[in-house]
Amino acid sequence: MPTVEVRGVELHYDQHGTRGDPAVLVHGSLVDSSTWARVVPGLARGLTVLTYDRRGFGGSSPGPRASPVATDTQDLAALLEATDFYPVHVVGHSYGAAVALRLAAERPEFVRSLSLHEPPFFGLLADQPETVGLAEMFRTGVAEIREQVRRGDRAGAARNVVEVFSTTPGAWERLPEPVRRSFAGYMDRWAEEYSDPDALRPAPGALRETLVPTLLTVGAESPRFLRRIEESLARDLANPTIREIPGAGHAPHVTAPDEYVGLLLTFLLERNVPVS
Repeated sequence: MPTVEVRGVELHYDQHGTRGDPAVLVHGSLVDSSTWARVVPGLARGLTVLTYDRRGFGGSSPGPRASPVATDTQDLAALLEATDFYPVHVVGHSYGAAVALRLAAERPEFVRSLSLHEPPFFGLLADQPETVGLAEMFRTGVAEIREQVRRGDRAGAARNVVEVFSTTPGAWERLPEPVRRSFAGYMDRWAEEYSDPDALRPAPGALRETLVPTLLTVGAESPRFLRRIEESLARDLANPTIREIPGAGHAPHVTAPDEYVGLLLTFLLERNVPVS
């Protein structure tokens, strides 16, 4: 388990595969890099894949994050530079997709392409009259979940988060007990991340200035508001492609790994992004 010291913390990372262009996978809010286990073997057949734990997750040491998404973006840039692993194809899931997009906007020299699955840019819902009510519901819901975390009810808060991102009742109960404990253990970090306004809306001008090929994926079984967010992103991005993943929800790398891997690699081929 190699680690690298950057910006006052130690980040744990692993490299998979030894051939093909470099790709980095950026995990979401309630998980660590182990969440990518089911897609790494397939991706590593065509790419050299770097997985890592963001600060405070998995094997990485904790550290202050005045602005979580800005801090995590700077950490990622420092990790890529320290390991001489760039320019990369950046694959981001949920909050990790917000980090990936910010990296492309702020440090374009590091990014070869973007693949973003359902970033939580709920601020974009407030921009459209037909979805402004959804934006307000989310704002209220986040405040309630933060209050649960403050009271120490991390399991209850994690349950509510899971239900927000699922269309199937009882999603929390179907999770194995170790997964539920892990989710609850990361709820303090979730509360930080979803309190950061910069994580809930792209920086002004960031979308039009992001010129790299960008794949936006959405699960066919995901809540409708996540599709609305991706449609909003596609209107402003310079080079977008939207693809739906049949049978998948908010975590296709877990529930539909073969389909997700195929979609990612096909995107790179179709957009003429070299993959060795």
